[in-house]
Amino acid sequence: MQGMATGSAVRPATTNKTIPSSGFSTRSNKGSLVLLLTFLLCLAPIKCRAQSAAFAATSTPGPASAPPTFTKHVQEVNLVLTVTNWLGHFVEDLNEADIRILDNDEPAERITYFQTQTNLPLRVGIVMDASASVTYRFKFEQRSASVFLKRVLRPGSDWALLVSFNEHAQLVHAATDNYKLLSGSMSTLKPGGETAVYDAVAFGCNELAKMHDGNPARRTLILITDGEDNHSRLSLEQAVESALRTETIVYVLSTNPAYSTDLGEMGDTYMKRLAEATGGRLLRADTEDDFGRAFAKIGRELRNQYAIGYTPPLGRPDGLFHRLIVLGPKRLRMYHRVGYFASK
Repeated sequence: MQGMATGSAVRPATTNKTIPSSGFSTRSNKGSLVLLLTFLLCLAPIKCRAQSAAFAATSTPGPASAPPTFTKHVQEVNLVLTVTNWLGHFVEDLNEADIRILDNDEPAERITYFQTQTNLPLRVGIVMDASASVTYRFKFEQRSASVFLKRVLRPGSDWALLVSFNEHAQLVHAATDNYKLLSGSMSTLKPGGETAVYDAVAFGCNELAKMHDGNPARRTLILITDGEDNHSRLSLEQAVESALRTETIVYVLSTNPAYSTDLGEMGDTYMKRLAEATGGRLLRADTEDDFGRAFAKIGRELRNQYAIGYTPPLGRPDGLFHRLIVLGPKRLRMYHRVGYFASK
């Protein structure tokens, strides 16, 4: 996904549009993308997220008297999983034998690693709606986000960046482990203009994907918005695809009140689809107390997850979208992304 394009020739997207039923129109394999869209519109309580990596086959000549030895590296898919019980409390005592992974409805060949309470470094993108529609609550959005970064970022390990958007998305502060710098940049933002939510999501995911430090990490985008898109070039489905391709979990803090209008309800519906497709959540945040609780919940969840690796049932990556389902003990809820693209 490239940077956001703007101009009068682009037709804005609105929240009252009908979600296309043909999948991601920009991709070459129409059938697999139709499957993705169909799954997004019929989400079950099981949520998912995963990532894929493809390795090319290599050959190593042996001694002159011996034939060449060929080594083939099979694909490994990495998955971050959140598990809660029926009360919403985190379940921290599962083991490898408790879960079953289905990749396009086929059992995984084998689980290569299983780690509880993963402590992988965090790569966090705070994406703040700075359009005119959030003006009255913008100050406590800023304060709550600042407190969250102070509590969550571990200096030297975790990094975060700040994006704001109205009809355009912009990088306000590049990635840093210093929450004070981010908070200072956040305080300079002023709301105004229209709302391009989907463009901002893709922009934020691409900025997170640029953070290559050579170590495994979890990418998380925290989107603060009322979800009432009226200016995006991209669609909801393209925003979801951007998150899946960059292996980014999206949490949405909805600023819509409980007594929201029809337009607000529509925005929440679309934002819930976006979050759940990537393995994240939609959380209510209409008041300053709501924001504090929502950020605290995200912080706890990021520290109570399982890191899992597995070998998919088919050997070579096929370049298509793969649907993922994780099955576990009864009455437990599994949160993970809906699938991944097996890049060739």
